[in-house]
Amino acid sequence: MKKKIAILISGQIRIYKENLDFLKKIFSEFDYDIFAALWENQNETEEFCNLYQIKNIKKIQQKNWEDKIGKIQYVFGEENRSYQLVNIFHMWHSISENVKFLDEQFKIYNVDYDYVCRFRTDLFSNKIPNNIQTQILKLKNNEIIFPENLHSRGLNDLFFICNFRTFLEFKNVMYYLDKFIEEKRPLSSEYFLYHFVKNNSLKIKIINNLLIDIFDVKNKSHKNYELKPTKKAYIPFKDKVSLKYIKYKIRFLKKLNN
Repeated sequence: MKKKIAILISGQIRIYKENLDFLKKIFSEFDYDIFAALWENQNETEEFCNLYQIKNIKKIQQKNWEDKIGKIQYVFGEENRSYQLVNIFHMWHSISENVKFLDEQFKIYNVDYDYVCRFRTDLFSNKIPNNIQTQILKLKNNEIIFPENLHSRGLNDLFFICNFRTFLEFKNVMYYLDKFIEEKRPLSSEYFLYHFVKNNSLKIKIINNLLIDIFDVKNKSHKNYELKPTKKAYIPFKDKVSLKYIKYKIRFLKKLNN
């Protein structure tokens, strides 16, 4: 019997044929359902749901995060060019709502899933390892697995997998984001994810030979060096140590796989 995996798609709708092909290939040996918590009033919702054959959908509202953003002290130098602070809040809020939605559906219909995957619909890969199913099936409690690449400033926040019970930890991700800001850490989504994983004592794993890419046709602002950070670009010493650690940790795990 195939293992069951829930695919969580959150927030903004993106439609790429290559992305759907990627999803089908990477989970071809699993019995999967897609749960979506999407921003309301998006024009392509019906087309998207039909194309991806969404199991169930929850429409959510975007919140105003100005008060939260006002408390942020430090960012990385590429903030406002490669990422925007408001989008970090939008993203993690939609993910937390998606996990809560999945948990509600589980309790209503009593459909148990072995694994859950955070999945964005602008991802693709030109090469998927043949043994990816085996690598996922080795996941244990309190383990989270990532692709090899796109660990800028921390851990890849676009695609990761853990078992069902472990993924439920992400219901409380906004609490940890508030705590992260209170600690005066420099904010980027990847660096925050690393601290969330660390604070929840999750063990990091890497999917050997899985490299993912992003469709980035419209957003070229990361190349516009005239855009300056909206907050002070500064990395405290303790964070420099953490960044060094996760960099070498990822490098070590890649070598371990090989």
